[in-house]
Amino acid sequence: MKKKKILQRAVTYYRSHMWCSLLVSIFGMIFIIALILLGYMKSKYYQYLLDTTYESEKVMIESVKKNIENQMESFIDLGANIAVEDRLVQEIEDYVQAGKTNQYASKLMRTTLKSTTYGSGSITGVAVIEEDGLLAQFSREEVGTEKVRGIWDENNQDEIISLFQEMKQHNETGLLPRYIIVNGANEHLNVSGRGVLHIAFPIKNGYNYKHMKYMIIVSYYSQPISSLLKQLSQGGKDEFLQGYIENASGKILFHTDENYVDKNAKKIYNSDTNKINLETDVENYGWKLHGVIDKAALESNVNKMYSKAMILYLCAILAVMGIAIFIIKSILKPVSVISTSIDRVKTGDMQGYISIEGTNEIWQLAREYNEMLCSIQEANMKVEEQHGEIIESMKMKRRAEREALESQINAHFICNTLNAINYEAMDNGDFKVSLLLKKLSNILRYTFDQKHQNVYMFQEISWIEQYLFLQKERMGSAFDYEIQFDSDYDNWPCRKLMLQPFVENSILHGLEGVNKGGFIRITGEGYQEYLKIVIEDNGCGMTPEVEQIIKEVLENPLLAKQKGLGIGISNVVTRMRMYYTEDLKIQLETEERKGCKFTMILPEARQ
Repeated sequence: MKKKKILQRAVTYYRSHMWCSLLVSIFGMIFIIALILLGYMKSKYYQYLLDTTYESEKVMIESVKKNIENQMESFIDLGANIAVEDRLVQEIEDYVQAGKTNQYASKLMRTTLKSTTYGSGSITGVAVIEEDGLLAQFSREEVGTEKVRGIWDENNQDEIISLFQEMKQHNETGLLPRYIIVNGANEHLNVSGRGVLHIAFPIKNGYNYKHMKYMIIVSYYSQPISSLLKQLSQGGKDEFLQGYIENASGKILFHTDENYVDKNAKKIYNSDTNKINLETDVENYGWKLHGVIDKAALESNVNKMYSKAMILYLCAILAVMGIAIFIIKSILKPVSVISTSIDRVKTGDMQGYISIEGTNEIWQLAREYNEMLCSIQEANMKVEEQHGEIIESMKMKRRAEREALESQINAHFICNTLNAINYEAMDNGDFKVSLLLKKLSNILRYTFDQKHQNVYMFQEISWIEQYLFLQKERMGSAFDYEIQFDSDYDNWPCRKLMLQPFVENSILHGLEGVNKGGFIRITGEGYQEYLKIVIEDNGCGMTPEVEQIIKEVLENPLLAKQKGLGIGISNVVTRMRMYYTEDLKIQLETEERKGCKFTMILPEARQ
């Protein structure tokens, strides 16, 4: 029952603390990714190790083969030299003639064999064999002096007699080579665990070997060959690598694991599919050298290595989790402080500021929370102010609607009056006055029309042209103007009176004080998917200070009042941005006494 309550508390704590689920999720993903990655890497590493081992074993087995052949050649050269030594042949003949029971002759024969044995450190013993069996022998590991125990005794008499007959028949037929490797490798009778290799050589009878009377068996330590063989298993360090030599009958002569010596190689390896068996012939000796790769042992080694790696990885994850829990709990400690303050705010206590005790992100959040409380207080004050402003704005809106209605009535009255005066002027033959009145009437009708705020560019250009005509008539020869507009863009949508503030700026400010030579040019042409309009003059231009202010207002029209600028340009820029969106581009280029140039890039308007 107690364990169940503890478990319930743990689950409740886990569900109520976000950092727990976050931490478990992160380390769960890390663990899963690690399992996938380690599994993939293990498979790839096993295959890489298998391929690498296979290639290296192929190279190594050839190298070991040559070294074994060189070692065997050395053994054979050494034994052949002993077999043809005249002194040894003479001593054997003297020993036989004196009789085997002659102590002096026996001692002399033993001394000769001892000298021959100690002539090389690789020889462990020498034995002279005749047709009836053992004639004499010496082994450097013989134990005792009274009861000599040599390599050959009554237990292997039949073997050496059979070997003598084989050698005799071999020489009578003239077959080469003139030596026989005896029973491969054997364990030394006097030294446990020490192998020997016997090679039999014929002793000449006169000038030929056809009527051989004696044979000599030279016994060598097999350690040099065993050492060479161990190179196939990296000196015995790699359990998954083995090497062995088998003779023509399939018997294992040498093996990196001595437990396999004298066993049948085919029974051990041919039925095992988990082993890769590389082989090569050891020339002239009827041997086969094998390098064996145990795939199961190799995979087991890889699994052991990756098991250790996984344990270390799990320990590292647990250690990191412990550190992470400590750090996260320290970081999230301020959250409780923020939660307490929020509870106070819920009750209406807007003075529940948090005491900042650190500089990390959580405390920065607490600082921002304090700033939010301050902002809320200021916002409440502004809401009260805005409430009054909204009421006043509604009053102004009603007043504006009334004045707009009155202006429509006044505009209608003014246009009708101008038309009556126009007819009167035409009746009197004053056609210039009639033209001026007609253009003025058109301008007023276009301006006072409240129904159509969105027009087309040909209407706006037509209005500007009439506006400039009247201004030129008013100012005389102070300036001239030119309008060049691509007729393909006549139906490009625009806002009414969009260009007038820029043209008016050129007349009132750019050409201020100019009596003659002023010029205003308006051009409109297609620019990729935009319409490019340029309004430029050759007037007095702007000072750098005024230029900077105008550019700031073009970017943000709300700054006009703050910068002390009239509402003409700021108002039209606001209307244009609402119509063309933020894709609208308006650029100003000006220089004192060199004029002013406004360039507008107009996108397609949103309908």
